[in-house]
Amino acid sequence: MKRLIVLIVLCLVIGPVNLFAQAYDGSTDRKMFVGSTMVGDKFGIEIQSDDGINDLLSYGAKLIFLFSKNKDEFDEFDRISSAFSKFDLVAFFRFHFSETLNLSEKTDPYLGADLSLKALGGHVGFKYNFSETIGMYAQAGHNFSGSFWAATPEHKDGDFMLNRFANKTNISVGLTFNIYSGRGYR
Repeated sequence: MKRLIVLIVLCLVIGPVNLFAQAYDGSTDRKMFVGSTMVGDKFGIEIQSDDGINDLLSYGAKLIFLFSKNKDEFDEFDRISSAFSKFDLVAFFRFHFSETLNLSEKTDPYLGADLSLKALGGHVGFKYNFSETIGMYAQAGHNFSGSFWAATPEHKDGDFMLNRFANKTNISVGLTFNIYSGRGYR
């Protein structure tokens, strides 16, 4: 019975697929991303907004919040700075290759650069749209160094906090929602 209900829900969500769904629409594109992320060995959630500049470029921001596995693994220093050390605000710039590689309009591979409060890095990702309004994404990235706060991932004397984002690989998967397509908000 559970399988039947899941199958019906999937058919209702994926069934009304628009044949002209586009993963990236260029300057008229505005998407929201909601997904799960893994930064190093920490699991969390992320919310992104991506705005198109032209057919090849976009910019945006994302907010990442990491969950704690076990409160006992933190020392007193971590408990004090824990709330701030678990989130990061990221600005990014992306290059989209769907049009350049002459791929289907439903797909969008991209490459990006990240500048956040806690790390500098890059990412590569792929979006696939099921319909005009909903799709999915997968993204992998690496933060090469720390940025404005706590340049290293280890706590050192004089550091304000532990940096859970610097020098870490991150992987994200989730859903995309087209919130603006040049014809008005949906």
